[in-house]
Amino acid sequence: MTGCKKKKVVVNNARQSGPISAEGFVVESHAESENIEVPGSLLPIEETQIRPEVTGRIVQLNIMEGTRVQKGSLLVKLFDQDLQAQMKKLQVQLDISNRTVERQRDLLAINGISQQDFDLSALAVDNLKADMQSTQIAISKTEIRAPYDGKLGLRNVSFGALCITNGYPYEYSAS
Repeated sequence: MTGCKKKKVVVNNARQSGPISAEGFVVESHAESENIEVPGSLLPIEETQIRPEVTGRIVQLNIMEGTRVQKGSLLVKLFDQDLQAQMKKLQVQLDISNRTVERQRDLLAINGISQQDFDLSALAVDNLKADMQSTQIAISKTEIRAPYDGKLGLRNVSFGALCITNGYPYEYSAS
């Protein structure tokens, strides 16, 4: 007959008498250095390379590297005296055309001129106003303004330089 017998196992968990050997370190706090140099680069939240929309010579340069500027601040002004002269010429022409329309309005009321002649004079006034608006837009393109509050970066141009539309970026960032 076969069967299973229970075996008694005795485990002795008793420690040996005497000291236990262990390795350890004594830790003390002290300052290593106040300045820590770590290689790396910091990047701004936004960064824009600013280029002019039109070609022109720089006549005013308000860029001091590292300074903070407000949105809309004038950074660079390109030559625009030709456009300013054109605007004055258009203003004089508009004044004369407005006076002509006023006189022709009086003549139209007494049938002194045809409606077509009056309409052509009024059209000339509208055309001059559109030309003035176009010239004003061209003048505004000679001004490079800060697109947002930020800090000026590197300046790659100097006073008197000729800026072309796809050259000479100005680094500008907001941090």
